Amino acid sequence: MAKFCMIILIISVEISNAYGSYGYSYKTIAKTVFIASKYFNVPDALVISVIKEESDFNINALSDKGAIGLMQLMPRTARSIGINPYNPVQNIIGGVYYLRYCLNLKNNNIALALACYNAGPNGGVPYSTYNYIKNIAAYYKEFSK
Repeated sequence: MAKFCMIILIISVEISNAYGSYGYSYKTIAKTVFIASKYFNVPDALVISVIKEESDFNINALSDKGAIGLMQLMPRTARSIGINPYNPVQNIIGGVYYLRYCLNLKNNNIALALACYNAGPNGGVPYSTYNYIKNIAAYYKEFSK
């Protein structure tokens, strides 16, 4: 947990140095995606695709199941990794961290990792998750150009 808190601090400082404040402009969000993606070795186009599908870049998004923010983190997941899901920078860092966890768990199989991200690491794959994966795959193809 301490190491993860240090990562949040390092990335936040890099963003602050780049923009001089903790404002949540699209530039800050893009910089956070770029730095977190690089740090956790997750393609930035994949992270952007997940954000597009999860919240359509709405920093105040809240799902009917209680998922919060850009990457739609569940409160329990956010607590377990020690981030504030209402803070867009921390939300992205936590989301990319969790996406990396899912990629590791699923041997870097992107489709299975997305199912893990959407439906949890231990459960089956609900029908709605198939559309989720399909949508992200289409965004990923578009954003990877």
